[in-house]
Amino acid sequence: MALSWDWETRGVIDLKARGVYVYAQHPETDALIASYRLRGKGAAHDAWIAAGGLLNHLYRWKRGEPCPPWVRAYVEAGGEIVAHNAAFERLIWQHIMTPRHGWPVVRIEQFRCTAVTAAAMSLPRDLERLGEALDLKIKKDKRGAALMKIHSIPQKDGSWHPLADDPVSMEAYHTYCDFDILSEDEAADRLIPLSDEEMRVYWMNERINDKGLRIDVRSAKAALTLIDKAKAAIDAEISAVTGGVVTAVTQAARLKTWIESQGVVMPSMDKDDVDDFLHSLDDLPANVKRALELRQEGAKPSVEKIGGMLSRTNKEGRVQGVYLHHGAGQTGRFSSRGPLQAHNMPKYRKVFEEAHLDQNLLFDFIRQADPALLQSVYGPELGRPLHLLSDAVRGFIWADPGHDLLVADYSSIEGRMADWFAGEDWELDAYRAVDRGEGYGIYELNAAGIYGVPVELVTKLQRAGGKISVLACQYASGPGGIRKFARQNKVKLPAIYPGLWEAADYETREFIEKRLADRIAHHDQNVAALGREGWMAAEMIKVGWRNKHPKIVAFWKTLEDAAIDATNNPGQAFEVTHGSMNAPACTYKVAHGFLWCRLPSGRCLAYGKPKMNEVEAPWADKTLEPIRREKKLSLTVRGVDATTEKWVRFPVYGGSLFNNLVQGSARDVLVHGMFAAEERYGVLTGSTHDELFVEVPRGTADVRAFEKLICQLPQWVSTLPLTAAGFLSKRYKKA
Repeated sequence: MALSWDWETRGVIDLKARGVYVYAQHPETDALIASYRLRGKGAAHDAWIAAGGLLNHLYRWKRGEPCPPWVRAYVEAGGEIVAHNAAFERLIWQHIMTPRHGWPVVRIEQFRCTAVTAAAMSLPRDLERLGEALDLKIKKDKRGAALMKIHSIPQKDGSWHPLADDPVSMEAYHTYCDFDILSEDEAADRLIPLSDEEMRVYWMNERINDKGLRIDVRSAKAALTLIDKAKAAIDAEISAVTGGVVTAVTQAARLKTWIESQGVVMPSMDKDDVDDFLHSLDDLPANVKRALELRQEGAKPSVEKIGGMLSRTNKEGRVQGVYLHHGAGQTGRFSSRGPLQAHNMPKYRKVFEEAHLDQNLLFDFIRQADPALLQSVYGPELGRPLHLLSDAVRGFIWADPGHDLLVADYSSIEGRMADWFAGEDWELDAYRAVDRGEGYGIYELNAAGIYGVPVELVTKLQRAGGKISVLACQYASGPGGIRKFARQNKVKLPAIYPGLWEAADYETREFIEKRLADRIAHHDQNVAALGREGWMAAEMIKVGWRNKHPKIVAFWKTLEDAAIDATNNPGQAFEVTHGSMNAPACTYKVAHGFLWCRLPSGRCLAYGKPKMNEVEAPWADKTLEPIRREKKLSLTVRGVDATTEKWVRFPVYGGSLFNNLVQGSARDVLVHGMFAAEERYGVLTGSTHDELFVEVPRGTADVRAFEKLICQLPQWVSTLPLTAAGFLSKRYKKA
C-alpha cells in the first residue's frame, strides 16, 4: 500500500475555470493543510519508520510547518503516493511545496490515482459518487463545498471570508480533509488496482499533460476581437431580417415565436434540431432560412474554444492537462477535459475542406481581427467569419519555434478491427488492396452491395449511401443512428430513396413496407422525423449493409450470448472465438460483482453489477404510458452516465458489446503506437481519437517512417491489416 495524501489549498485563481495547472503555478496559490496516512509495508515504509513515522496513523500537516521527516524519508526512498485525482496533489507538490518550501522532489512515476482506477472499473471518478456506488462506510463529507468557500476561495469582491483563518472553522476543514483520506483508503481497498502496463499508460498520459499544447496566443486574442465584431454584425442582420423582433441571435425563444409567425413550425431551437430542419427542408421562406442560418453561425459553440484556450494558457503559452486517462466510458479510451475539448473539434465545412487554404496566410488575416477582410479575401460563403474561425480552430494549436507537428492517424482502424474480429475476409482483403493503392474504396464496395450494382458503376449519390452504411451500421444501429450520420455528413436520405427502392428486390420491398407499417403503428419517432421515404431509405441501408456483413451480424449475437452466459454463471469464463484466427476474440467472466471482458491485449473492460432485467424494448410505442410499453429480457449493467456522471443501470446488447471490444482494442493499438513514438521522439504532444502527434525540430522527421513506426503492431494483433496517414505542419489540422 502507498502513502495516501490529500491537500487543501488557497488561491485567487478560479480552479474550475482556469484548470489545475494554471492554479498550481500561480504565485498566490499555496497549500493550507494536508491529511495523510501510510499503510502496508515495503522498503520505503522502512525508511518512514526509521525516520520516526507510524504506520496506519492519520497525520495532519498545516501551512508553516516543515516537511515531516518521515514523509521526506519515504519520498526520497521512492515510495508511492496515492490520491484521488492525483494530478492535483502532484502539481501542488511539484510547483509549490518543493520549489517554495523545500519539500523533497516527487516524480510522476511515484503517483497512483484512485479516480483513474475507479474509471477503469466503470465507476464514477467523483469521490462522493464513488462512495455512493460502492456504498462506502466512510463517505465524503458533504460540508466540503461550504468550507472551501470559507478557506480556499475568495469572495466575489476578492476579499477573504471573515472565518478564513478562524481556528474552529479551520479545524472543521481539517476534519473534512481527514475524512477524504479515510474515504479514499476504503475505496482503494475495494478497487482492482491498475496493472503495471496500465500504470505505464497513466504516467505517459501525465507526461503529455505536463507538456501541454502550445497555443498561438496572438491569433487567439485577435480572434476574440473578431468574434465580437462578427456577432455584432450578425445581430444587426437578424434584427433587419426579423423586422426588429429579434435583436440578437441568443434570443432563441423570441426567434422561435417569430418563425412561427411566418407560418413555420419549429420543433425546437436546439442546434441539432435547427441543423436537421435546415438540412431536410428545401422550401423554407427565404427570411426564415436566413434567420436560422444567422442563429447557427452566431451561436456557434466551437468558437468558444478559443477563449477557453486562452483561459488555460500558462506563461509559456501552453494549455496543460488536456487529456483524461480512461475518460471515455467502458472502452478505456482517452478523452479531453476543460474548454479546449481536443476530442470534440468541429467538422470542417465542405467548402473549407475543398478550398485547401494556406493555414499560415489564413492566420495572418485572422490576426487583423476584421470580419470584412475575411469575407473580402475568401468570399461570402467560405469567408463567413465565425464559420471560418470554427473551421480553423485546430490551427490555434501550433508547434514551438523551429519545430513542426508530426501527426499520424490510423486509417479506418475501427472498420478494419471489426472485420478482423468477426472474420469479414472480403472487406479485410479490400482494405489490403486499398493500402496497396489498388481496387475500389470501402464506401464504393459497400454501395455496390447495397444497390446490387457492379462497383465500377457506383454513382456519387450511391456512394453517399455506402458511406453512411459504413459509418452507422457497424454496431447494430437502425434508422435513428443512420439519420444521425446522414445529418452529420449532409446526406439527404429522401434523395437517395428512389435509387435504393429501385435496386431492392421484391422480398426486400415487402419486408421494408411491413417494417414501416409496424413502426407507424408503434408511433416510431424516427418515422416522424425522417418521413416515409427517409425512413425507408435508412432501413434499406441497414438491411443492405447487414446482408453484406453476415459475420459481423452473427458476431453481435455471439458476444451477447457469451456475456449473458457469464452473468448467469458467475466465476465461469466464456470465450468468444476469433473470426480471423484460432484464438479467443475475448473472454467474459463475472467476478467481484463485475462482468469482465478480457481483450486479446490482456486488458479487461468492466461492467458493474450485471444482471438480467425486464427493460423497455427499443421498438416499444413511446406514446403509451411506461408501464404499458413492451418489455424484453435484457442483460443490464451499471456504468457512468456521460451526462450526469452518476452510476446508472442500462441495457447492453450485441452491438454495444462489439463497440466496446472494437474500440477498446483499437485503443490498445493506439497506446502501443504512443509508446513507440515516445521512445523515438520524446514526450508526445497529444493523442486524439485514433491520432497521435509530437513536436519535432523542423527538417528532422520522416513522415513515412513515423507511419511505419506506429503500425508495428503487437503480437496479439499482428494479422490486422493497418496503415496510418501522416503529415508535417506548423499548425495542427485535420488530416
